[in-house]
Amino acid sequence: MRPIELSIGAESTIYKVERWGKEFALKWRHKKPYLHPEIDRQLRTARTTRECRMLNFARLNGITTPTIHAVDLTENTIMMDYIKGEQLKQLVPVISSKRLRSLCFDFGRTLAKLHNSNVVHGDPTTSNFIVDSHDDLWVLDFGLAEWNATAEMKGVDLHLVRRVLETTHWDVQEAMLEATLKGYVSTIGDEAEHILSRMEEIRERGRYH
Repeated sequence: MRPIELSIGAESTIYKVERWGKEFALKWRHKKPYLHPEIDRQLRTARTTRECRMLNFARLNGITTPTIHAVDLTENTIMMDYIKGEQLKQLVPVISSKRLRSLCFDFGRTLAKLHNSNVVHGDPTTSNFIVDSHDDLWVLDFGLAEWNATAEMKGVDLHLVRRVLETTHWDVQEAMLEATLKGYVSTIGDEAEHILSRMEEIRERGRYH
């Protein structure tokens, strides 16, 4: 089976490949011609390494993520489970409002589990959450994730969620945000008020700068 290109982004390309009679996803961080070659190499290697560590750490803390099967830091590739499903982004326009609210509630809970592990995702878009046939959410793309997350960093993660909903799912953004925050608050615990307050502060800062 020849590699099948699944998606291409500014930082990486994802392929479906076959190894040992099974299907896997192969993530390749490609070179950026506008960067100095050594800076580009260091950046790609650092992000590949960080993503591997974050994926494993998140999985150990109860987050549903693909298992890593092979890493090549020379080519900056990660071979991991191929998750059969659809991006949450793709499902938003075509599913019932009830199912959408349920998935968004789980979206919020999953983000809260990450935050409770003192990790922020860094790019919590609806493109980076895959919904499988059981309606379970799988979290992808930890290349911008960070450890030792403060309340400010967690507030930024939530702010990014809100911005994604406003720009990508503007017609149902209010229902999606409400369900997401309900799921988040139900899981995050005593920090909820402080983090949500930070999210609002960050939003206000953006309006006046």
